[in-house]
Amino acid sequence: MHIEIISTGDEIVTGLVVDTNAAWLSAMLLEQGWQVRRRHTVGDNMADLVSLLRESAARAELVLVCGGLGPTADDLTAQAAAEAFGAPLTLYPDWLDVIKARYASRGRPMPASNEKQAWLPGGCEILDNPVGTACGFLVTHGQSRLVFTPGVPFEFKQMVREQILPRLRGAGSARDTELRRFYSFGISESALSDKLDASPWPEGIELGYRSAMPLIELKLIGHGACPQDMDTAEARLLDAIAPWLVGRGDEAPWLQILARLAEDQPLQLQEGASQGALLALCRDRAGVSAGYRQDLPDDLAQLQGPAQGLALTIGRAGAEGVPMLLSRDGRHWGQTLRLSHPDPESGQRILAFAALDMLRRQQAGLPVIADYPTLPRSARRLPE
Repeated sequence: MHIEIISTGDEIVTGLVVDTNAAWLSAMLLEQGWQVRRRHTVGDNMADLVSLLRESAARAELVLVCGGLGPTADDLTAQAAAEAFGAPLTLYPDWLDVIKARYASRGRPMPASNEKQAWLPGGCEILDNPVGTACGFLVTHGQSRLVFTPGVPFEFKQMVREQILPRLRGAGSARDTELRRFYSFGISESALSDKLDASPWPEGIELGYRSAMPLIELKLIGHGACPQDMDTAEARLLDAIAPWLVGRGDEAPWLQILARLAEDQPLQLQEGASQGALLALCRDRAGVSAGYRQDLPDDLAQLQGPAQGLALTIGRAGAEGVPMLLSRDGRHWGQTLRLSHPDPESGQRILAFAALDMLRRQQAGLPVIADYPTLPRSARRLPE
């Protein structure tokens, strides 16, 4: 299905507001099996809005339009839709009653300007907004369905979940996309490309990359591909990235690692060079105790872990790098990693995940000390 998104508003075009709605919607649709073909941004200009609505409707089976449904003079989307598709604005009294009732529930009369939000293109289908005064609406024009939503993120996302996705599923819109996610750590995007892009993938399958510090996310995207071809592509991908594969699926890899811990197993964290980045990854895990110390050793041989329980310790940066230690019931595994990254916060996240990856590998029965092409190691320590 050909899908396009239109985001409206001068504040988005000028960069005063970041268009998070379109990014969220594209990702949401992809997870559900529909890939967006084009995204557009247009300001509060009637001629531009009308032109773009007509262009998208001529191409796409589904057009999702976000923003411009408020009560003020610069909210032009409903009028633009009416002009673009020859459907003069019509008062929808039922929605006007909803707006009045919402103001009455707050003990206030409805401002006259809000009546504008009940004037919609004639013949459209209203889409309920359970929290705001701007309803959404659906217009059908030829082979295209155009869905209009308010731009307030909370209202918009609730409408997508409760109004738009159920209609897509109910209409039997064929899912033309399958998405499989994988996460790697300790290898660069360019090195992955050298391993994975030398030969083509099966027809209808493409591989996408996304740097999501401290990880590289790899996406196998199948456009109408059969399950056997997807499985073959997945096997090829896993064979190439196995040494650096740290997670798969929709859940963040650090949450997958923490989920494998026993519910009654506390985790002790001590951080130096990572400055709280490890705790940030573990904050959703019950039973985490953490501390930040500037006086932790910068020498792996001097880094100490508890004699009992489970602990991760990241020491201070020194001339040889940053030491880190995994301790489990008196056994200790350690390494010193040389980190070179221009952004300090990104560097801290890399160190934090490197410590968690030691835990992941120990959980999986793998050698705890891994080889990372992007993180040279100057020292290591194994249990005696």
